[in-house]
Amino acid sequence: MSKEFESISDRLPPQNIEAEEAVLGGILIDPEAVSRVLDTLRPEMFYVAAHQEIFRACLMLHNQSNPTDMMSLTTWLSDRDLLEKIGGQSKIAQLCDRTVSAVNIDFYAQLVADKYARRKLAEAARGVVDISYSNEIELAQLLDQSEQKIFAVTQSRAQQGLVPAADILTKTFYELENRFNSLGTGNSTATGLITGFYDFDAMTNGLQRSDLIILAGRPSMGKCLAFDSELVLADGSISTIETIYQRYAQNQTKPNLLTLRENWRFDLTEPSAFIDDGIKPVFRITTALGRQIETTLTHPFLTITGWQQLAKLCVGDKVALPRKIAVFGKEVRPACEIKLLAYLLGDGCLTETSPRFTNINPKIQDDFILAVEQFSPSLKVTIDTHGDRAATLHTTAKKRGSVNPLITWLRDLEIWGKNAHFKTIPDFIFRLEKSLVSLFLNRLLATDGWMSVLSSGQVQAGYATVSEKLARQVQHLLLRFGIIAKLKHKSVKYKQEIRYCWQLDITDALSLQTLIDEIGIFGKEDAISKAKSALCAKRYQTNTDLIPVEVWHDLTIAKGDQSWQKLSLAAGINSSNIHVGKRAPTRERLLKLATAIDCLSLQKLATSDIYWDKITAIVFVGEKQVYDLTIPETHNFVANDICVHNTAFGLELARKMAEIHRLPVAIFSLEMSKEQLVYRLLASQSKVRSSDMGIDSNRLRTGQISENEWGTVAMAISGLSELPLFIDDTPNPPITELRSKARRLQSEKGGVLGLILIDYLQLMEGSGSDNRVQEISRITRSLKALARELNVPVIALSQLSRGVEARTNKRPMLSDLRESGSIEQDADLVINLYRDEYYNPDTPDRGVAEIIIAKHRNGPVGTVKLLFEPRLTKFENMASSRS
Repeated sequence: MSKEFESISDRLPPQNIEAEEAVLGGILIDPEAVSRVLDTLRPEMFYVAAHQEIFRACLMLHNQSNPTDMMSLTTWLSDRDLLEKIGGQSKIAQLCDRTVSAVNIDFYAQLVADKYARRKLAEAARGVVDISYSNEIELAQLLDQSEQKIFAVTQSRAQQGLVPAADILTKTFYELENRFNSLGTGNSTATGLITGFYDFDAMTNGLQRSDLIILAGRPSMGKCLAFDSELVLADGSISTIETIYQRYAQNQTKPNLLTLRENWRFDLTEPSAFIDDGIKPVFRITTALGRQIETTLTHPFLTITGWQQLAKLCVGDKVALPRKIAVFGKEVRPACEIKLLAYLLGDGCLTETSPRFTNINPKIQDDFILAVEQFSPSLKVTIDTHGDRAATLHTTAKKRGSVNPLITWLRDLEIWGKNAHFKTIPDFIFRLEKSLVSLFLNRLLATDGWMSVLSSGQVQAGYATVSEKLARQVQHLLLRFGIIAKLKHKSVKYKQEIRYCWQLDITDALSLQTLIDEIGIFGKEDAISKAKSALCAKRYQTNTDLIPVEVWHDLTIAKGDQSWQKLSLAAGINSSNIHVGKRAPTRERLLKLATAIDCLSLQKLATSDIYWDKITAIVFVGEKQVYDLTIPETHNFVANDICVHNTAFGLELARKMAEIHRLPVAIFSLEMSKEQLVYRLLASQSKVRSSDMGIDSNRLRTGQISENEWGTVAMAISGLSELPLFIDDTPNPPITELRSKARRLQSEKGGVLGLILIDYLQLMEGSGSDNRVQEISRITRSLKALARELNVPVIALSQLSRGVEARTNKRPMLSDLRESGSIEQDADLVINLYRDEYYNPDTPDRGVAEIIIAKHRNGPVGTVKLLFEPRLTKFENMASSRS
């Protein structure tokens, strides 16, 4: 050891005796003063041994709710034979005499703590000098130990060394009391840091500080509707989501379903997963057009500002519906069958001995008779004429005693025997080619449909029936032509009685024109002609098919500094007031404004396939069986003619932890560069913070981003930049280097870390030993020590061995950990990831990841299911978690 160091070591250690006396004197003359220094001082911080004993005695008296005056302290010390050890009663009296007041006790306490820290630093420095002269310690290990000694000085820990069990039990009692009280408030009872994955948090109580967590998986391992929700398939047929799930579970062909693309147009796509989510509480949402769908509260709906869960929506909010479902089948049936079915569903009786049809229009009566004759030569029609000019046409077999082929056909269609309230359109109608669907509606509207021109010049059309199901089916078939019909349940007066029916009203001029041009109403040609003339003479206006008022915000951003008056003139809008931010613009007005400022995204919105409809009711309807679909890329589909949304783990955990707790998260990426990692984070964030559609990392890397997605990218970057995420992509770092960086980050960020993530364990550099298993064991022990030292959860990603591939059941087990050694022994929590579709492409659990908790030192083991989106490398809660 050098003479210079020997001279330094002979110096008196840093101390401030006067400050120590002032602190103790203040406690003695002011009983409340002790509470002001509890968080700053501990007994060992006092340099004088007597002062340590006096302060320790004061703490004991305070903890027992006893005064800390001169008499109480003297008695306490005397009873324990410590009075003479500290200098007798004269020492205590001296402390009181030298202290005027306790006003500045906080300042004096900080001086005492400062001198203690300097003494500890000097002690650590002497230790560093001592080990520096040792030739038996490698340089990397020497630097690590030296840093650890210095780093320990910066961490002000209230408890070091041996701690009385009584103190720990007291702290434990308060923690239990807080958790018990939180049960009544509905707050999370997790003892650790919650991850935002509800079922996972419930099983693990969150990520516990000082725990080592091993997250293992094979490479590439990465909300719901009521059972009777109806979806349109590519062939035009209608199927419930339950039927679709059951068919797919039986390995049948996957259907093509409608999805909304990023250009605001509908297209067909194939689901990648079908999910049975059990029985959950569901709510019925109803819109102004009368559309209804039942979902869990977590199921998202599309609003003008992005996808929003039902729980966040209110009555009055507007959600997206298709304004046209241009899906028709290729099936062909004889025209006579189409006509007969339409007539009998409208004005027919299907519950007596033979089918009957009652109508007042002779033209329609003749058309019905002709259709019967074309349907079967063995049928005859007899007519009963009523006083109101209506006639009832009876359809019977010509040969007495023979089977009526019409009844047989109606029975095969499952509509024979149904009264008016339960009539429905048979399945095959939805699979017909467009011209035959038009023919069916043409004849159906001829029975209980109408078109008229009011005295004001307003044109109206509609249809009424007592069958709710039939009314909704007609509303849907009209939508295939782009006709918007509003469904209402209303009372009508019929023969001095009040009856209730379901009525479809069509008032939108474009819809009325389409109805006239593509469908018509048989037998009501005069009314159609008058309506057509009235529509031609009137300028188109609408107060329903509008873009939500929130679009003005996007217009404001897009126009920049240009004034609204100047923009209106450029758009050719002859109005001094365009009601900016106050009135929802029409499609025509939005298109003009968007064209004037050359904004492609708003132009697409103005000409989109979306009708924005207002929510009129959200009602709880009980618990029902629910299902979900996973749609690749777009992640949405159409159910009940409403747009709905469907639904790497370690990285997602890191992002969620930073987002939820706003605590620093250190990510050590040993495999991917920090740029690749950021692209993955951006892909995930683009779904969380913007339209909820998401932009996959591959398109981000290649720059294949549409113009209207730049806002999404900007918002994702902004949101991600606010998160306290820190990334290091040094390849193959030794554990000493990793530990050093983590310590420095904790020190720089106020002494607290939220999480350390290491991707992945097998890439960490060891000591160079030929025995890799032993090296990994040393690394895991070091990581466990790091978790305890920094009091932070440490997640280390690990690969699974290929042995799992040889088993029939490929769900991983503890023994599958690659180079396992003592990995499972050192870990507090071992999590294995499993995706069944990775091995079984036809599994009904496509899009689902199993989070298998294989070891849990302080809790249960089990499996949690999450939705996985490979495109965004993103995990999400199953909708069941918080429905």
